[in-house]
Amino acid sequence: MSTRLWLGSRIIASVAAIVFLPSGVIDAQQSPPGSLDHFTGHPRAFVVSDIGNEPDDQMSFVRLLLYSNEIDLEGLVATTSTWQKAVTHPQTMHEIIAQYGEVRPNLLKHASGWPTAGELDQLVSAGQPAYGMAAVGPGKSSSGAQALVKAADRNDPRPLWITIWGGANTLAQALIDVRATRSPAERAKFVAKLRVYSISDQDDAGPWIRRQFPDLFYVVRPSPANSGEYFYAT
Repeated sequence: MSTRLWLGSRIIASVAAIVFLPSGVIDAQQSPPGSLDHFTGHPRAFVVSDIGNEPDDQMSFVRLLLYSNEIDLEGLVATTSTWQKAVTHPQTMHEIIAQYGEVRPNLLKHASGWPTAGELDQLVSAGQPAYGMAAVGPGKSSSGAQALVKAADRNDPRPLWITIWGGANTLAQALIDVRATRSPAERAKFVAKLRVYSISDQDDAGPWIRRQFPDLFYVVRPSPANSGEYFYAT
């Protein structure tokens, strides 16, 4: 697959997954029959990205902002992955948002509903600055994990789509925090609000989440432990 085609399919798949249920070309944990989401308004989205290690996520992030009048963005978290194991780059998100702010007046000439750069800046946070499950656990919560819990807890009947462009350990930490502090019924209610779409498994957190939380709606084309065959996930 060419780089251009790969990048295009990558962001289109992430955005489309927010709106459409997946087909059989990818794996998804099963939901009960008839459990389609019914809601009004825009879909809610929480983006987890290993932005900053190479240009692909910056390109995807620019593309996402050009859809931001059609999606209610509720979190933008910079994370690690198998390609970037020891650092996060939330500042890269802020830099792109600043550039978006410069073109927003022109976007408003064509449609309404574009969030301000200031509103988007408030959504940016960071996950654990280390790789996978070794970086999560009791007492290891991050601002990104806390933001995810806060978004899911918001009183809103719409499901919260979590699009994972990098590693999934921020989601793992959020689930660990909820499991440690809530009753089984409260945990089940929290998990039922989430819809996860992951671009492959870019750390070991995704497989752990699916084992520990089998009722979580999780769409992914899994990768081997070494993150090989990653490109098939697009």
